[in-house]
Amino acid sequence: MRTNLIRKTVLTAAGIAAAGGGIAGPAIAANAAPAEKPNTSVTQSDRKGHSERELNVRYEAQPNFYYCGPAATRNALSVQGKDINVDAMAKEMGTTE
Repeated sequence: MRTNLIRKTVLTAAGIAAAGGGIAGPAIAANAAPAEKPNTSVTQSDRKGHSERELNVRYEAQPNFYYCGPAATRNALSVQGKDINVDAMAKEMGTTE
């Protein structure tokens, strides 16, 4: 009987300590000073001064809620000049229902 009482007391204390550490740990870490990050900026000079590029996307919205994949694929492939039917793409991808 005495062993059960000691066991319950120790387990309760351990549980309280673990819960307190779980709550206090993130709070202490949130107030800690941020670590210094080394300067790791990398520049590519092979583009010869070009910093932006505009793509010619022929946007077409998806006609229903389950055509998101085919519509996104169709919009992405339109940049390469491909004209794809969204219904045919949905049938190919298996997202017709």
